[in-house]
Amino acid sequence: MTDKVLQSGTHIARFDAVQQPDDSFEAQVFVRLAREPEIAETYIPAGIFPTEQEALEGARERAQRALKEHEF
Repeated sequence: MTDKVLQSGTHIARFDAVQQPDDSFEAQVFVRLAREPEIAETYIPAGIFPTEQEALEGARERAQRALKEHEF
């Protein structure tokens, strides 16, 4: 697993930052059960940020919250 994946028990949260046409970055989070294929992921928007680093931090925080609060 990469550093953009968190796991808590049977759940996985994957996160990333995607550059937008206006040079901002969209923070993205995808969550699923570990036994499910990636196609079963649920998308959770995590906001738009001015830099990639801020977007990754925001996405990581949102992924941690999704795992903690069982948002699937």
